[in-house]
Amino acid sequence: MSETTEQLLRSRGVFDVGHYGWLNEDDVDPEFVGYAMWALNPPYDIDFDAWQREIAPGRAATAPEQRLMELSHDFFGLMKTARYFIGRALLHQTMVQPFRIEPTEFDFNEFAALVALTAAADRLSDFVIVTTLARKTDEVGERNKACDKLRESGFRNEADELQDGFKAILESRKARRNAVHELATQHARVQQYLISRERKVFEEQRWPHAGNPEAPYEDFIREQQSLNAKDLADVERRAKLLCDCYTTLIKMGGLSFETEHGWRQRQANEPR
Repeated sequence: MSETTEQLLRSRGVFDVGHYGWLNEDDVDPEFVGYAMWALNPPYDIDFDAWQREIAPGRAATAPEQRLMELSHDFFGLMKTARYFIGRALLHQTMVQPFRIEPTEFDFNEFAALVALTAAADRLSDFVIVTTLARKTDEVGERNKACDKLRESGFRNEADELQDGFKAILESRKARRNAVHELATQHARVQQYLISRERKVFEEQRWPHAGNPEAPYEDFIREQQSLNAKDLADVERRAKLLCDCYTTLIKMGGLSFETEHGWRQRQANEPR
C-alpha cells in the first residue's frame, strides 16, 4: 500500500486491524482489550510443537472451538481486505468528476469494500452466536437469542453494545444490498437520472427555463453547479460510510473477543 493511501486511511481513523489491542509492546490498550485477550488466550491453540515433533497433540479442538477460530481469523482477513479497498477508494475519490457517465476506480473499490465489510460483520454475528449457543442453525432471530442468553448470564452491557453495533452498520449493509439487488454501476445510475429527468419534462410538458430567453444560461449554470456539488457530496457520503463502518466493526470485534473470553472463563468456573 502506498504512503499516500496509508496517510488517507489514517486521516480517517482507518487503522490496520492488527494495530489494535496494545498501547506498546508491554501494555494492553484498555479500549480494545478484546484483541489482546484473543491473541494471548484464544479459544484454541494450535499445538505446533506436536507438528514439529510429529507426535499426537495434547487434545483436539471441539466443534465450537474450531468454528470460533475459523470465524475470528476470517474476520481479521476480511477487515484487511476491506481496508485495502477503502484505501483505494479514498485514493481515487479526488479524481471523481461530477455527473460522470463511466464508472471510476472509486466505484469499483467502493463495491469491493462493501462486500468485505458486510462479510466481516456476518463473521462477527456468527462468532457471537457460536460463543453463546455453541452452533449456528440459521434460525430466524438467532443473534437476538444469543444476546438474550448473554443478558441472562450477566453480560447485559456487552449484549446491548453488540446489538447497538450491529444496528449501526445497517447502513453499509443497505448500501451493499442496493448494489447487489438494485443499481450497482454508474451506467445504471446515469440512466436512472436521465430517464427520471425526461419523465418530469414529459409530465410538465416543458423543459426547465423554457420560455425565458433572457436568463436561461445563468439559470442553467447555477442548476448545474448545484447538481455537481450534490453529486460530489454524495461521493463523500459514500466514502465516509465505508470508514465509519470499518471503525464500528473494529470496536465490535474487540467487544466480541472480550465477551467470548469472559463467557469461556465463566463456563470453565461453573461447577460440572
